[in-house]
Amino acid sequence: MNRNTSRSFSANEKEIERLLQENRSWKEELSYISEEINFLILFLTADIFRKNVLNLYEKLQLFYNDLQEIKKENIELIREVHNHRYDIEGILECEDISCEVFYHEEHIKLGQRIQDFADNFKVLKMDIYLYTGSNLRKTSKET
Repeated sequence: MNRNTSRSFSANEKEIERLLQENRSWKEELSYISEEINFLILFLTADIFRKNVLNLYEKLQLFYNDLQEIKKENIELIREVHNHRYDIEGILECEDISCEVFYHEEHIKLGQRIQDFADNFKVLKMDIYLYTGSNLRKTSKET
């Protein structure tokens, strides 16, 4: 009987370790996205675009505003992922299955939010690249 108890405890520990690994992976992904956002903000504000493009600066400003919103959302997700780590460790204190199920469902919801956020950010990046790529100056003397 003692062996079965330790086996289920090991399985629980393995599950918690898996959840913690996902949490670390999310934290890493969001940190990388944060660096990308900072770069794109610098990119959009750099003096590297052709001057004679109709509504160029208005469009760049819209992208800039979108990035500022994404940046806020990213900061919030980083905070949630950081706090969620303690929720994962709280699973060990659960006394019934409904408690564990609750924590697992919250973990899945957070993972889905991060995935949706990353997907939306990829779309925004592609929009920025497609628009700005053809509007870059070819030389520093070009207007």
